[in-house]
Amino acid sequence: MRMRGHSADGFTYDPRYEPYIRRLCLLPFVLQFKRRAPPVNHATLTALVDHWRPETHSFHLPCGELTMTLEDMAMISDLPIDGQAVTGRVSVVNWRERACILIGVQPDDPQEGKADTARVRHSWLKLVKGDTNPCPEGANDVVVQQYARAYLWYVLTKVVFSDATGNSALWMFLELLNNWDTQYSWGSAALAYLYRQLDLACRRKGDTSSLAGFVWSLSVWMWERILVGRPNF
Repeated sequence: MRMRGHSADGFTYDPRYEPYIRRLCLLPFVLQFKRRAPPVNHATLTALVDHWRPETHSFHLPCGELTMTLEDMAMISDLPIDGQAVTGRVSVVNWRERACILIGVQPDDPQEGKADTARVRHSWLKLVKGDTNPCPEGANDVVVQQYARAYLWYVLTKVVFSDATGNSALWMFLELLNNWDTQYSWGSAALAYLYRQLDLACRRKGDTSSLAGFVWSLSVWMWERILVGRPNF
């Protein structure tokens, strides 16, 4: 099984983003993942996924029934667990124009004959707001905020809410970064998303299956709770 555990070290980080990221209560999380995270053990995680039961959202192991809790997610990731739930519908009407307002660049239209998936590739995001085109020296406040949103959009969709491809950023997560002072329970969303990805992964068969979501947090949890003998029964 392929594990979609990613780091955000491939995208330029700028200290000028910190005042805005701090207002979202995401700075402790970002400071962990602006550098490369330790690699995950694919073989061990694959064995763990084989013991996941969607009916109970827990691992059924010889030592008992265990699951990753919200407290575990908060301690491992530093993602906030207080605030508004990350839920509901996000409108995709004119999403490219709205994305342009938030990050300063309008995503390309879909190719002829292709469906509009309301997402951009991470490679495109790095090209327009990353290493190839870093935040200019002396940039005004509006431009710095646009770069900060692009950076967070990349980090959240690369590390926490990665999809099966691991190479694209959904529009809905950028929309949530519209207001720096809106507090979300990102930790709750990360755990729920990971549960869903585990549900999907344990039902897949064959070498082509993969596990998306916040795989790195699961790897750390597995080490702390199982391999070193501190299960949370």
